[in-house]
Parts: sequence; C-alpha cells; structure tokens
Amino acid sequence: MNLQQVIKVAFKRFKTAFLTPSVTVEYPAVYKQPPHGSRVAIRNLFSECIGCHDCEAKCPMDCIKMNTEDFSKLDKVPKTAKGIIFEKKVTSFIIDYNECTNCGICVEVCPTQALSFDKNFIQPKQKQKQLILDLVHKPRSLRKDED
Repeated sequence: MNLQQVIKVAFKRFKTAFLTPSVTVEYPAVYKQPPHGSRVAIRNLFSECIGCHDCEAKCPMDCIKMNTEDFSKLDKVPKTAKGIIFEKKVTSFIIDYNECTNCGICVEVCPTQALSFDKNFIQPKQKQKQLILDLVHKPRSLRKDED
C-alpha cells in the first residue's frame, strides 16, 4: 500500500465516522416505544383479577406477591365482565422487577386474562427497592413514604 492509498482509506473512514448521521439513539434523550408484542412491564386489570393466586404460584422467579382478603358476608360478591365470580379481593399485587425475567408465564396462566404486558418499559431506577412495585392503586394519603 502506498501513501496515497493510505490517505484515501483514512479520509474515507474519517468521513464515515464523523460526517454521516448517527443510526443509534441515545436512550435518555430519545424514548422509543417498544415493538408490538414485546414483553416489558406487567399490567393487572383489577376489574378482571379474581384473586386466584395462579400467577403467584406459577412464577418461576417468585417475584409476584399477592395479598387478598375475603369479601364480607354482607357484600354481594362481584363478577368479572365475562361472568366469573371473584374468589377474593386483591389488596396488594407486588412485582419485584429486579427478579422478573418477563417470561410471560403469569400472563399465560391467568384465567381471566387480567394480566398483560404494558406498552412501556420499566424505567431504570437508582435503588433496587424502587423496582418493587405494588400495582394496586392507593390514594396518595395512604401510601408509605418511599426513599
């Protein structure tokens, strides 16, 4: 290789590296939606969740913790939109995203299809305990202080 060829190759590499637009996207600056069907955050539609604990029992990573309570004898036991009678009232539905591998087993075993994958990624956090989320909505006044 002579000097002229070396300069030509070096200029071509320089041009490619610095003058062509970037094809990658920086994550914090630009947020892209995940492709359809991606396994990202888990969502629970509590109007359909009957409190059966199937998702908790089948989770291979043991990252779902569900607390339920019986309906009072005075209350009429509700039904889902498909007519399935609720077994228990869900008081908390905690998912530890530090452990979750998004395998989808919990979504598959749900008898009422109350569990599904959300369209958003789980946002990165600085502390591990910030990735342990209770999906049951609680009014702000009843929430515990989070560090």
